[in-house]
Amino acid sequence: MPIVCVGINYRTAPVALRERLAFVPSELPAVLASPRLHAAGAALGLQEFVLLSTCNRTELYAATADVTGPLPEDPAALAMALAESRGVTPAGLAPHLYSHTGSAALRHLCRVATGLDSMVLGESEILGQVSSALELGTHAGTVGRVLGAGFHAALRAGRRARTETGICRCPMSVSAEAVRVLVESGWEPAGSRVLIIGAGKMARLAGEVLRAHGATDLRVAGRTAARAQALARALEARPVVGGELGPALREADVVFSATSAPHAVVTRAMVESARRATSADRPLLFIDVAVPRDVEPSVREVPGVRVFDLDDLQRRLQENRTSREREIPAVEAIVEEELQYFEEWRHGAELRPLLAAWHQRSEAIRQQELGRALRRLQGVSPEVHRQLEAFSRSLVSKLLHEPTRRLREETDPNRCDTYVRVTRDLFGLDGDEPASVADVAESVA
Repeated sequence: MPIVCVGINYRTAPVALRERLAFVPSELPAVLASPRLHAAGAALGLQEFVLLSTCNRTELYAATADVTGPLPEDPAALAMALAESRGVTPAGLAPHLYSHTGSAALRHLCRVATGLDSMVLGESEILGQVSSALELGTHAGTVGRVLGAGFHAALRAGRRARTETGICRCPMSVSAEAVRVLVESGWEPAGSRVLIIGAGKMARLAGEVLRAHGATDLRVAGRTAARAQALARALEARPVVGGELGPALREADVVFSATSAPHAVVTRAMVESARRATSADRPLLFIDVAVPRDVEPSVREVPGVRVFDLDDLQRRLQENRTSREREIPAVEAIVEEELQYFEEWRHGAELRPLLAAWHQRSEAIRQQELGRALRRLQGVSPEVHRQLEAFSRSLVSKLLHEPTRRLREETDPNRCDTYVRVTRDLFGLDGDEPASVADVAESVA
């Protein structure tokens, strides 16, 4: 299988190195057009390139244009060409680098696209990133038929994993699981008033997830008015005026808290006061993801109030992970199926020019020998001519039928490669394109 992969990921390299070797989409055309990369590829017999770069991995895929071409045993020079452009030395990269060749490279790509190789098992974002990498490589002119077929196999595997298995059905992020808690609690996004306490990364992410799920009435309370106002603008929310939590709690249906305060910012007394000022039958739900906790543990004892802290969410996430892990064998089976489909495509890509050349050469020889026979049998009738024509065609067809069938039906990659090489060698079929009948007839005359 004419594909190689070299790269680093979250398992093999620290974030400091991954940052240095991360490429944003706007940089990829120049990277893929780099003379240094193409020189390294040419030295290894590789002409096709796709670069996949995310926050958790940077991987370069390369291939030979010839589906039967040999592959380098160690394609690390490709990665070194990229690393040098970012000032990373070979010694600094080598301990963190991995490489795959042949079927292992395509299997790795399929596992990446299905989320099996992700930090968060079954994550959905990676499929779009693989698709974008292929699109950028196509626009850059570095994707040929081999990488095109390989990446489409991986994308099919990724889509099938998401539709045929449950690998990505249960949330695996704290924010997504928090929304799942809300939904299971009967949350109605359109009419719900959500208070976000905190203005950091987790609070922003929670706001974005809540917005994506239909929440429209968001309010933000932060340690400082400036930070709360900045996050409120980003989320199209309202800042809590003066930072007073009491009035905000009275109006809230859901409170998502994610501050870095060293002590609880929501006390039982505050919640009880807020509950006295609101309808007793209106539930209040807290999602507390802060460490240490933002919501006093005793708030759980207030009637009509439910509290989920990080331990609660982590337990649910572990259950979700266990559920996803049960889907791994089904996803692995999909990967193997797509590898087989690719191998069948490669097999056909090898055989089509071979069989065309072989059959065309046989037809040229048939015509040549039939012509010689007719010249010796001077003056044969048209009927005899037709009989000889039919006989010669039938003879050639029967001679080619069995070896052609066996070539088409062979599924073992190694035996297939051997058969193709032997057939080309025995019958002198050196070119990829079949010669014309006239050319072949002239060559055997």
